[in-house]
Amino acid sequence: MKEAQRRLAITAWRRLYAMPENHIDAEDRYNRLLRAADDMERECLITGAEWRKLAQQAGTWFASTAECMSTARRPL
Repeated sequence: MKEAQRRLAITAWRRLYAMPENHIDAEDRYNRLLRAADDMERECLITGAEWRKLAQQAGTWFASTAECMSTARRPL
């Protein structure tokens, strides 16, 4: 049963991660990704190492959106 819960939780995390930019605010998505990773670790569905990997992916994604936003707003 835990394995089925794990697969569902990771699939939900990946769907949120891959969601198109215009569906959800970047900061909100980042917070939701971290919260979902926290929940999975707390429920022992993932290890600490897996949590770090998900948190790193979320952080890298969020940083890339911030870079894109700052470049788009820069005057020519």
